[in-house]
Amino acid sequence: MKKLFLSATLLISLFAAAQNERHNFYVTGKDKGFHFSSLTVKAQAFFHDVFHKKFHFIIAGSDTEATQKIARILNRHHGMIGSLWFDSHGLYKQGYSSFHIGSNEFSYKNINDSTATTCLQQLKVYCDQNTNIGIGSCYGGATFTFPGNEHAPAGRMNGDSLMMGIGKIFSNSTIYASESWVMNKPGIFGDNFAFAGYPWGKKYKQSVWMPVWNYLGNWKKYNNSTEQMLSVNTVALDKKGNINIRSRNYLELDKAKRKQQKNLAKLEVAANQKSSTNEN
Repeated sequence: MKKLFLSATLLISLFAAAQNERHNFYVTGKDKGFHFSSLTVKAQAFFHDVFHKKFHFIIAGSDTEATQKIARILNRHHGMIGSLWFDSHGLYKQGYSSFHIGSNEFSYKNINDSTATTCLQQLKVYCDQNTNIGIGSCYGGATFTFPGNEHAPAGRMNGDSLMMGIGKIFSNSTIYASESWVMNKPGIFGDNFAFAGYPWGKKYKQSVWMPVWNYLGNWKKYNNSTEQMLSVNTVALDKKGNINIRSRNYLELDKAKRKQQKNLAKLEVAANQKSSTNEN
């Protein structure tokens, strides 16, 4: 009985130690060329890495490299993952939700393939019910129908399938993703709306982007243990890299709602004009 008590006490002590040794990670890929916005994000992440010992900025060319770097840090500190954020571009033109870790792409097409997710599976030993994982790519959790273009036919984005696939790997952890754009404004580690909003380029005013505008500011969370896919307010990162849910949604801001409606009205006019031209 005494041995059993000591074993239980040891387990509790180890669990408590792990709880106190939570490390947060911001993972991004290596740039092939100069990108000012990417450089700005990297500078912000590097700054917080320097000043917060349990926040780690990881630049990786592949999922293998990212996993090795993360595991090396956690093994050294006997730690667990608190928050893990995958900073990535979403490729809307391909017609489905995805995110990248360096050269490796993950989507509904391969997230349930154990050979494609070997490196992700290696990280699950460092994750538990207190771990949050963020898909930091635009449209990473999109459930709407892609209108179709010259690159891909119309079809469902399947971001929820991607989230559920990641949830199966990290079975007790919570997965977060956006149905619309994920911005990288200055101050992304300020626990604010820096990940919310929309890009300014002219191409985003074309009718093909209408679903993205409709879902502006919509975020989802999924946990495999409960099998629940829920809508949540805008997601943010604080100065230590913790993934948080804001008390208000982005579209609760009057200015944001007005901008969304104004741009949707322009897109509808453009779509109607295009339809009329095609008929003639």
